[in-house]
Amino acid sequence: MRNMRWAVLAAAMTVSSALAVSSDSILVDGTSDAKHWQTVFTNEVPLRWNWAANAVRAELTIAGMTGTITTNFTQTVSNYVWRAFQTDVPSSEDVYDLTLNFFDNGEALVEAWTGRLAVVAGAFNSAAVDAVETSRTWPKVKTTAIIPYDAAWAGASNTVGPQVVIAKAGGAVQTNAFENTSGYYGWKLRNSGWGYGTFNLTLSFASVTNIYEAEVTRSLDGTAISVK
Repeated sequence: MRNMRWAVLAAAMTVSSALAVSSDSILVDGTSDAKHWQTVFTNEVPLRWNWAANAVRAELTIAGMTGTITTNFTQTVSNYVWRAFQTDVPSSEDVYDLTLNFFDNGEALVEAWTGRLAVVAGAFNSAAVDAVETSRTWPKVKTTAIIPYDAAWAGASNTVGPQVVIAKAGGAVQTNAFENTSGYYGWKLRNSGWGYGTFNLTLSFASVTNIYEAEVTRSLDGTAISVK
């Protein structure tokens, strides 16, 4: 199975004449595991691929925390524009797992490409920033949450084995291990068995002593009325 590097960074250069001119500077991130490559910066995401040998059709599945879409292609197609959201700025955040499966004329799987992309408000300059460390907004989660991780935070960008452990107080414990040294994890709470309560989150990296911890709560949906 191949890991597909979905190209989501777009750079435009303009030449005003035939003479040599300098273009505007652009960001180039040569780190293959960097979150830049996993972050969506536009509502139209161009996906491109090389057709697998012996394949007659391909099936693209884009699975987010709130839904899944599936699209089929013939051998003559090598690109697709994914409309991640309908407006210029996303109304919600999500993490998407993309899978492109190639099949032969007997419907046998001949090759598979995978990738992960995240839609985060901060990439569109629309993230709400709460600078008050003791604010009540920090420890609350609702139906979904995006958890970023980056080995560079621990001062060891080349480390391996990042993992996020989610432990519900008095309940289930889930360990999520990742291959990339940085990226995003989509935590789906609604209709996933987590329920409501207090959750302890731990982010750690192999061979690194630094451990990051957080405690969050999910309250019951609806309006609570206190009568005294």
